[in-house]
Amino acid sequence: MSEASLSRKLLANVSQEFFRPLSRPSSAIYVDCAERLAEEAGEAGRLPHADAIAIIREVISAHPDIKLEDDEGANMRDARQRAGQLFNRLCDARWMEDQQLGLHERYALISPGLRPLLRMLRDLAEDEIAELKTFADTLKGVCNTLEKTDVFLLEVGQEGQMRSVLSDVTARLEHAIVQLHGVEKLIAIFDRKQRLSDTPAETLRLLYAEFGVGQHMVCYDSLRRGGLLPRIQALRLQMADHRDNPLVREQLAQDLQLHYSYDPSEAYHHSEKMLRNVERKLASIRLIAESIDARMASFNHLSLQRYRYQTELRGRKPEIVKNYCDAINQQHEQQKTSHLRDQAADFSPLVSEMKCYYGTDSLARVRKSKGSADLSFDSQGINREENVEDTMAGLRERQRLALTPQRAARLLQQLLPAAIGELSTDAFRASDDDELLDLLAIAAFETAVGISGKSITWQVDSPSRPLGLEPEAILRDPHSGWMLDRFTITRKK
Repeated sequence: MSEASLSRKLLANVSQEFFRPLSRPSSAIYVDCAERLAEEAGEAGRLPHADAIAIIREVISAHPDIKLEDDEGANMRDARQRAGQLFNRLCDARWMEDQQLGLHERYALISPGLRPLLRMLRDLAEDEIAELKTFADTLKGVCNTLEKTDVFLLEVGQEGQMRSVLSDVTARLEHAIVQLHGVEKLIAIFDRKQRLSDTPAETLRLLYAEFGVGQHMVCYDSLRRGGLLPRIQALRLQMADHRDNPLVREQLAQDLQLHYSYDPSEAYHHSEKMLRNVERKLASIRLIAESIDARMASFNHLSLQRYRYQTELRGRKPEIVKNYCDAINQQHEQQKTSHLRDQAADFSPLVSEMKCYYGTDSLARVRKSKGSADLSFDSQGINREENVEDTMAGLRERQRLALTPQRAARLLQQLLPAAIGELSTDAFRASDDDELLDLLAIAAFETAVGISGKSITWQVDSPSRPLGLEPEAILRDPHSGWMLDRFTITRKK
C-alpha cells in the first residue's frame, strides 16, 4: 500500500504562498510580527485589527535597516499604511486571517498553520535544550517496558495491550531521538563558538568549563556509561523477531482494526509498519550516538588546534619577535639602521639569500616591465648563446625524434601495404631507432594521412591487457635493442 508523499500532504493543507515570507529579504519582520501577534492573541487566537496594525508598526520601526519591497508598502510614507500592506501579505500567506464582523468590529485571527511554524522556528533558534535531564529516564522506561515478558503474549483478554504499548514506546523513542538531535545541535553551536574564540583562556573555558560539563553530556554519559546501548541493541533484535512472527502481526492487526476501524489488509499493513518503525527507532539510537561521538572528537581536535594556534603560532612567537625588536631599539638608540650594516649579525637567517635595504632603497619601487625577447635569427648570432647552425640542428633532432602520425603511416604502409590486414610485433624486427620510433607512433595513434594523401586507420590490441597483475607472463619482442610488449596491429582502411 503506497502512501502519499510529504509534499502532497503538505500542499493539501497549506497554500504555496505559506513559506514565501521566509524567503523575502524582510523575513525578519515577518517572523517577529508573527511571534508578537501570536503572543498578544493568546490561546484565543484573536485580537482587534487595530491592535494588530499597531504591533506591526512597532516591529517595522524595530528594523530600520531592512528595506521593504513595493508590495510591502515601500513607496508609502505613512507607517500605518505600510503596516496595513504587511498585514495583507500575512493574510495572503495564510499566516493571519482578516475577520469582519460588523461595520466597526474587525479582528485579526491567528491561522492554525502559524503556530506549528512558530514552534519549528523556535526549535531552530534555540541554543539550549532544557529537557536533556530526562533523556536517561525516557530510554530506561522504554527498555523496562519492552523487556517485560507479557507485552507480546497472545492471551485472551489482552486485546489492545500490544497496540497501546507500541504506541507509547514509539512516542517515547521519538522524544529521545529529538533530544539526541538536540545534543548534535548543541555540539555544533560549541563548534561555532570555538572557531570565534579570541584568547587561549576563552578556548580552554569553552572546552572544559562549558562543553565538558554541559547538559548535553548527560545524554552521552547515559548512553556510554549507563549501559543503555547494549540493552537497546538486544531489544532491537527482539523486535526484529517479533516483526517476523506472523502471530504477533496478526494480533496487532486485530487490535488496530478494532481501534481505528481499518479494513483487514490496511490493518495488517499498519501492524507491520508499527513493528518495523519501533525496530528502526531502536537501531537509530546507536547511529545517532556514533554521530555524536564523531562530533565530539571533531570538537576536541578543533579545540586543540585552536589553542595551539593561539599560544604557539599567534601568541608566543610574535611576542618573542616583539621583545627582540625592543631590545635592538634599546641597544642602538639614537643610531641609524645604516650604521649596523658592518656589524656581525646576532643569528644566521634560515633563508638562502637575504638583503637589507636602507634609506630610500627600502621604499616601494615601481615595477619595471621586461621588454619582449628578440627571437629573430641573425647571421652573426649576436646576444645568443648558440649560433644559428646549432639551433637549427637542435630543432631538426627534436623533429626527428618526435612521434607523429605521419611516421606511423610510413611504417604501416611498409608492413601492411594492403588496405585491410593484421600483423603482430613478433613477425618483424625494427632495425634501427627510427623504425622503433615509427612502431611507437603506431601504438600512440589510430589514424593518419599517408604519402598518397589518403586516410589510413588502424587499431592496436595487446594480449597483455588481461595479464596486468602478472607482468612476468607478458610476452615481449626485441626491437632495435629494446624489449617491447607484444601487440597486434590491425589495418582497417
